[in-house]
Amino acid sequence: MSELRFDGKVAIVTGAGGGLGKAYASLLAARGAKLLVNDLGGNFQGQGQDVSYAEAAARDIRDAGGIAEANGDSVATSAGVEAIVQDALKRWGRVDILVNNAGIVSASGTLATVTDEEWEKDMAVSASGTFYLCRAVWEGMLERDFGRIVNISSGSWFGMGSAVPYPAAKGAVWAMTRALAAATNALGKNVKINAIMPIAGSRMTQLMGPEIHGLMERDFPARAVAPVVAMLAHESAPCNGEMFTAGGGGYTRVFAGVTQGYRATDKDWTPETALAQFDKVMDTSGFRIPEGSMDEAALYTSDVPWEAFKAFIK
Repeated sequence: MSELRFDGKVAIVTGAGGGLGKAYASLLAARGAKLLVNDLGGNFQGQGQDVSYAEAAARDIRDAGGIAEANGDSVATSAGVEAIVQDALKRWGRVDILVNNAGIVSASGTLATVTDEEWEKDMAVSASGTFYLCRAVWEGMLERDFGRIVNISSGSWFGMGSAVPYPAAKGAVWAMTRALAAATNALGKNVKINAIMPIAGSRMTQLMGPEIHGLMERDFPARAVAPVVAMLAHESAPCNGEMFTAGGGGYTRVFAGVTQGYRATDKDWTPETALAQFDKVMDTSGFRIPEGSMDEAALYTSDVPWEAFKAFIK
């Protein structure tokens, strides 16, 4: 197999001053991409600002023979995102690849103790930041009929005992990925949007203490996630709207499916029937993976013309 190269491609990687983001940016640059290394330079709780993190990462890439420039604007506001994208456009004229890596964990307590500010900060960086950036590069990618977006979600949306805002924001990232991929499929454009849930030692795993953090860095180094990001960012990316876990030297598919379930023709069925059918509904054998919400709705018995809905939402 020939080497996957990015010669001439322009990439933005957010949160790339260190850890996972720097690993993604470094690999893309090593394969020929021109990198805008974005990092606000705050801590993992979103406090502070220091562009030197982005500058140091960009300098390391250049020292290794790559092309990279630093950017210290925030992804948490539409104005900050506009500055990030305009920076890349002024330097290189376009954006081919976007990796939405920036994220914070501002809350660690129970639901009862999460403040409005903590909720808003987590959503602003992970969810709104991903939205703002996708929107900012969207039309340019559609016009050129090429683009690759890799969104960084998290396994936390499977469930966490605390830190509700973070998994909520990362779940939103997954939902955006599916929605945007459905849009490009409908338009027939060569713009692919996928997501990963990385497993790696990072500044966030420092919250678990030095012993666990050390084991994470040893067994799940950031560099072991980067190959999946690079594959999804490449022109030969084989999928659109998919999610993968990645870490420790491998990756797996993550998907949302629906079971065969119980679909009654009697519209006046009862709660007792729902309870009686519970085991059947929970049986995952013979599951389906809908391409979108209309495909899921079409699994029920009805005369509703779901194809008309699809045409309406294009």
